[in-house]
Order: sequence, then C-alpha cells, then structure tokens
Amino acid sequence: MNLFSLILFGALNVVMVIYYLSSKGRFYQFPFWAGMIALGWFFPQAVGGYFNYGEFPSNAYSDGMFFAALCMASLWGGFEYAVKRVPSTKISWLGAPFNPQKLYYAGAALCLFGFFFQWKLWSLPEEMLAQSQWTGATVKYLFLASVFKMGFIALWLLYLSQPRLVAPRLLIFIIPCMLLFFEAALFRGRRAGMMDLVSYLFVCLWFVRRISLPRWFLNLGLSLGLILINSVQTYRLILMNKEMPLSERLSEAAGADYLETSKGKWQDSGPEFKNYIYYRQIHADTGVYDFGIVHWNRFVSNYVPAQLIGKELKKKLKLTPTDLDIKLLVEERYGHTFKLGTTSTGFKDAFGSFGWFGGIKFLLIGLLMGTLYRHAMSGAFLGQLLYVYLLTKGMQCVSHGTNDILVRVWVYFFVLGYPILAWAKIRNRLPMKD
Repeated sequence: MNLFSLILFGALNVVMVIYYLSSKGRFYQFPFWAGMIALGWFFPQAVGGYFNYGEFPSNAYSDGMFFAALCMASLWGGFEYAVKRVPSTKISWLGAPFNPQKLYYAGAALCLFGFFFQWKLWSLPEEMLAQSQWTGATVKYLFLASVFKMGFIALWLLYLSQPRLVAPRLLIFIIPCMLLFFEAALFRGRRAGMMDLVSYLFVCLWFVRRISLPRWFLNLGLSLGLILINSVQTYRLILMNKEMPLSERLSEAAGADYLETSKGKWQDSGPEFKNYIYYRQIHADTGVYDFGIVHWNRFVSNYVPAQLIGKELKKKLKLTPTDLDIKLLVEERYGHTFKLGTTSTGFKDAFGSFGWFGGIKFLLIGLLMGTLYRHAMSGAFLGQLLYVYLLTKGMQCVSHGTNDILVRVWVYFFVLGYPILAWAKIRNRLPMKD
C-alpha cells in the first residue's frame, strides 16, 4: 500500500497540473499552483520517505499519503465548484465598484504606511534582524510593514488598467514596492517573497489585460523555481553571509550547484515530511483532535495584546483542546523532535483538527479561492486584489498550514487594508451580483 499511496498522490497532482496547463490562461488558477508545490516540495520528500518507510510506524506512511491525496482532491473539487457556480441574485461585497481616483489615494496611503514601518524595521539593531526567529519589535514592524503589499496590488491594477506606459504618480509608489519584493526574494531568499513577486506581477496582468505568459517561459520559470525551492537554504546562507562583499555573494550564489542540493530531497524523507507523518500518527493513535481550537489560540496569540489585558488573562483566553501533550508524545513514542525552522505541512494541520474529515479545510480553501477567481475574472476589483494577495498563502496551505489563509490573513485585511480601501467605493451604484 505504501507504493500505491505514493503513486496515487503523485498521479493526482500530475493530472491536476497538466489539466491547468492544457489551456491558455488556465494555469493562473489556484489548483495549478497548489499542485506545483505538492509535486515540487512535498512529493520529493514523500519519495524519500518511501525508500525509508521502515523508520515510520506500521501503516503510517500509506495512511499519511492517502490523507494528503484526499486533501488535494478536496481542494481541486472545491475550486472547480466555486468557479463554475451559477451566479445567484445575492448582492456580493466583492463586486463593489471603486472610484479610480480615490482608489489611488487609498493605495498610496497603504504604501506610505508600509514604507514607514519597513524603515522602522531596518532601523533595528543588526543582531535583532540576524535572529533566526524574530520576536518583539521585529515581528510588530514586519506585520505593519507588510500592508504595503495591498497598496501595491491596488496601484498595480490601476496602472495596468490605464493606457500609458509612463504614469509617474503610480510608478512613484510601484517601483519602490517592486524593489522591496526583489530585496526579499533575491537578497534574503524568501520563498514567499519569490512567489509574491510572480503572482503579483503576472496574475494581475492576466486579470486586467488578459495577457498570458508564453508556455516556454512558464516551463522555464517553473523548472528553475522547483530547483530553487528545494535549495533555498543554500542560496540563503550564501546571501546572508555578511563577511563577504555583496558582489562576491552574488557571484557565489550564481555559481552554486542547486541541482546537487535538490537531489538529496529524493534520498531522505526530509524533516517536514517526518513532522507530518509522526504528528498525524499520534492524532490517529490517540483519537485526539483540536476541532479547530488551534485557530482560536493562534488568533489570541497573534492579536490580543498582553500589554493591555495582562499575560495571565491572555493565557486564560486560550482554550486547551486536550490534556495530552502531542509534542511530548511524539518524542516519547517515536523519538522524533520538531526541528526549529521546519514546518509540519497543512495536511497535518487538517488531520490534527478533524481526523480523516480534515479534508474539509482544503475544500473550504478551494471554495474560497474559486470564488475569488470567479469574481476576479468578471472584473471585480476586490476579487482581483484578494485572489492575488491570497495566492501565496493558499500555496502555503500545502507546505505550512491552513491558519494563515483561513484566519490570519482575513484579520489582517479587514483591520489594516479594507477600512482604507472601502473609502474608495462608489456608493451610488449597485454592486455586481455574486
């Protein structure tokens, strides 16, 4: 069953990717990108796990792969249902029309707000920025600085919708934003930064101008991306070596053998895959699940300020789904420790909440992204902005977890982004129907 489960997962994602590559513009749809992450990042570790399945508990490997396949099938089905759903008579807030002039000012305000906190972030001592796990002021400034992304998307959509190549009042904000994206992607080796850069630039181009990337360019970019995504740690270590001049770092990064680094992914199950299998197995052994309480606890941890209500009250707000310490059980039963800097995948996240019914989380994500894509293709500004903004978070539901796209990003959007953008809505016209 181990080999069958591996082939099933791989075949499902290969078919999904080929389906979205088979038609012009279809590869901008979310399941294609989720499938690429599943094939390029998770699948190599799963192959390594197959060759070393003896290290896992009995049936843990096959059960883990079957559940991962269920999640991806749920995501695909949810997206297709939402995209093809017949519009109802219900009024949709996603279809609200916007005043371009006011939208410019709203986007500019978001950019300036983000630039200010980006400057505050860069002003922190070097030793704070060099820490592998950011805390305190670094996290706060990074959180607030990221709002410039919503401002950029709004202005980029405006830029693409007007005929001029040179539009100074738009480019004066767009160009600094692009430099920040390049800095995160190229000089800090952030996977999310790389994915943001691609999705923001090219998916918006498809929505507004219906310009699709040539197939050869897409295939080349995907091939390079799959190599780099599994070798990003090598790239990052080179670029972050402050003892070398920047020119030497760039030269060494350009000449590094990333293909050789990627080969190791096929020979070992990898820390993320091991995290997923062992933690999923503990939930299966004990029958203990959090039923989504983990999302509430993270909400409290991220957004309830201890400075205002006190640490004790904040601690009491968090709910305890079980008396069992899952992390301790994993270490005691299987001798596996969760390494700092690794993830446990969204598959573990989903199973840890509802067991085999956890695929509903991926179904919801598919429905969400499909709904946004349908509105985006109809010309709805909020549909376009949110689809592009959420695309990277949607892809990370495979590699990291489901909390960001289901909870965290919505709190961020409605608290920091939407209040400013809503000012630009046209209020004397009926919005488009869902």
